[in-house]
Amino acid sequence: RRWPDAASLHLALGQLALRRGDRHAALAALERARALNPDSLDCYAALLHLVPLAPDGPEAARILARALDHRRDDAARARALFLLGQLQVEAGRDRTGFVYYAAGNRLTADAIEERKREYHVPERLLRMDRKTFAASARSLPPCPALVVTGLPRSGKSLVEGLLAEHPAVTAGGEFAGLRRAVADTRPGDLSARLGAAAAGGHSPFAKAYREHPLAAGLFDEGGAAGSDAGHRWLVDSSPANLPRLGYFGLLHPEVPVVLCRRRAADLGLALYFKKFRSGHGYSYDLAAAGRAIARAERLIAHWQAVLPNPVLVVDYEALVTEPDSMRAKLFAHLGLAPPPAPAAMAGDEPGKQRAEAPADWRLFPSKSPGAGSAPDPSLLGFAGRFADELNPLVAAYEAERH
Repeated sequence: RRWPDAASLHLALGQLALRRGDRHAALAALERARALNPDSLDCYAALLHLVPLAPDGPEAARILARALDHRRDDAARARALFLLGQLQVEAGRDRTGFVYYAAGNRLTADAIEERKREYHVPERLLRMDRKTFAASARSLPPCPALVVTGLPRSGKSLVEGLLAEHPAVTAGGEFAGLRRAVADTRPGDLSARLGAAAAGGHSPFAKAYREHPLAAGLFDEGGAAGSDAGHRWLVDSSPANLPRLGYFGLLHPEVPVVLCRRRAADLGLALYFKKFRSGHGYSYDLAAAGRAIARAERLIAHWQAVLPNPVLVVDYEALVTEPDSMRAKLFAHLGLAPPPAPAAMAGDEPGKQRAEAPADWRLFPSKSPGAGSAPDPSLLGFAGRFADELNPLVAAYEAERH
């Protein structure tokens, strides 16, 4: 009320409503933001969760003008190109859309340091085996983290949403607690630091999660996680946790881990169509993305084989085609009884649940579903529309695997 014409505030309200799953409030706020600032790329990106934009309409013309404006930095121009790609692909103009995506990816990749254009899995991680964990001392208080990890676009948000249906589970988003905990330690010094932490009865990982904005009530007054009788979990779905799981397992073998994976072509396309705010430099080149997927799959298989933690591997394809079965497996993994299914919408048949009708939340490979959305199989095989364009990704993926 104090700033009715502040476009940035209406945009923030719309984005917040999207995260809450309130479609109607989101649309109202975003439409107001667009009216106040019709050049906002962030506003168009948010609106595309809810409504289509015509590929030849005035909005597309404004976005194109941003992409062609060489006075703007490369990141802003690339963002516009990614949006134009989505508009074209959603209109069925796949070849034109891919051209826009390729241009946006090239522009983004050119600004990334060469060493950051690949997904690296250090050999020291693959040398960790069951003996590594059997030899480590563990006498630490429990940690409330529930680690859900994998590459971006692999189904982590869907898993987090299903888990958060239970009152004992809090959706914590991509907090990257494992990375935060060891960010100030050189890789060569990690073993010594973690050994000293175990000997002293404290954990840098638990300390990191105490700093989460939603951690209130998850720790007792002494800083330890609550007792098992009343255990509560805080989900951390950051991809950055995947390569650090071994270090986490040395101190907290009791914490459940969920590893997410997805078929290479669909995952690779989703990565290539995504303009990340930061990181994931491998995603802007098709061959590098293919290698990244193969390397992440190898690391997932390795952690599944050697971690002392309870590990559940979730395939995106099973998640979206058999959501009830996967929901039961996820809660069994935590030792929790599944909560009642979310209330059905008025007029729906019993068993057809969720807060919004599926049509209310628009799906696209580069976007996470809206809060409260049901797993939806409509994106399975989406990469088949771009089989020729994805040849470099598939070839690099197969070469890396073998």
